[in-house]
Amino acid sequence: MLGPLLDRPRLFRTLDKGVTRRLTLVVGPPGAGKSALLASWARSLPLGEPAWLTLDADDNHAPRLLAHLAAALARAAASRGGEGEGALRFRDGVGVPALLREVGRLPEPLVLVVDAFHELRPGPARSALLQFARYAPDGLRVVLATRREPDLPLHKLRAGGELTEVRGADLAFTHEETAELFRAQGAEPGGDQVAAVVRCSGGWALAVRYASANPVRGDDPRSCLEGWSQAIRHCSDFLLSELLDPMPADDQDVLLRTSLLGEFSASLVRALTGRADLNRVLRRLSTEHDLLVRDDEWTYRLPNPLMRGVLSRELTERYGWLEVSRLLGKAARWYEDLGAVSAARRYAAAAQAYGAGPAPGGGIILPPGLGRAGGEVPPWVPAGDAAPSPAPSSPGEPAGPVHRSAAAADSLTRSELDVLRLLPLGLTLDEIAARRHVSLNTVKTQVQAIYRKLQVGRRRDAVRVAAECGLIGPRG
Repeated sequence: MLGPLLDRPRLFRTLDKGVTRRLTLVVGPPGAGKSALLASWARSLPLGEPAWLTLDADDNHAPRLLAHLAAALARAAASRGGEGEGALRFRDGVGVPALLREVGRLPEPLVLVVDAFHELRPGPARSALLQFARYAPDGLRVVLATRREPDLPLHKLRAGGELTEVRGADLAFTHEETAELFRAQGAEPGGDQVAAVVRCSGGWALAVRYASANPVRGDDPRSCLEGWSQAIRHCSDFLLSELLDPMPADDQDVLLRTSLLGEFSASLVRALTGRADLNRVLRRLSTEHDLLVRDDEWTYRLPNPLMRGVLSRELTERYGWLEVSRLLGKAARWYEDLGAVSAARRYAAAAQAYGAGPAPGGGIILPPGLGRAGGEVPPWVPAGDAAPSPAPSSPGEPAGPVHRSAAAADSLTRSELDVLRLLPLGLTLDEIAARRHVSLNTVKTQVQAIYRKLQVGRRRDAVRVAAECGLIGPRG
């Protein structure tokens, strides 16, 4: 967990209310701060120490999962005192009915927190835990933290007033919480700095915590971001590995393409993908993964600007600038056919900008001012591997690192050098992978290693620094 735990009273109140009901769900994308929230809330839980169970891939073995569940419940009951270790007695090989019977005889309510429920695949282990949560006795309150909705009859629980939900939008850090987190790290950010962090991160907990751990003091609102360009790359790597990679390839493709859009409907995304099942996919991304906000029956948006930036950069890396320009052109024509002239012009302008190649300074290019998606993204917002370089120290001095030791040549492997020599050619990562006869993930890993070793944040800087160090020819 990055940085200190933070008390978040507005969410604590929701969780306190939740443990008066049967089930509480904390659902949000990777890095949304689910575990940190529950850990800080548990410290002051009026019902006493909760039973806490953090799941991982090994818990997909049902007997092991139930043994861990029984141990967590027994520890929590014993911590209450009174009957001591005998408060709950479970035999080896305990099943769900025996667990429910034993917990049902507790004299006082007990809270069970199950963290990382998404680690359970469909199968006996997940079915057993869902059965336990669904039929928990009145004295047990279950809190599930997960990246995706569990396959429970949530509509029935909502209708019966038995369900409390904390979603990704609720987990987003407010300005006040962001400032408090900075102060907990010993920094005193200005209001403009806090506003910049919240605006760029969308309140995404992981990015806010990285920012608070790497503050840069100064009056320029941008200065609070210049100290964590490396952290933004970590956030990007985390998001791609933890969110995108586990998704089915078709869902990845849809999510990546939505990153180019402000507000959008299934009809618009269908025009960009040609897929007939868009309604189902968008509902899954919105409800199960809690990534898209659904403003009404037909309209969605991807609200987090940092996620939009990371995903749009990944889209460009996979398919190339010209393909992204083509997609934006399709969106422009879709809006033109709809009679939305202003939106059509904005998408057409974005298509032209993408067609011209990488943005100056490596910033992301998104259509400005589209619906409620946050308006124009500032050109210095870091996206994917395009974290901002330090500001020039004097007029005319180029941004970013301009001097690197030739020792970088010794730290790069032969494969990394081979990839580095292809970067000036403007090839996409897919094209580099095909040329080198390796997987796309292998190339991504090698490119990330190149950036790290050369201490840069984007391809343009890597090529320039490599040329300065004599690693590639002058054309870079």
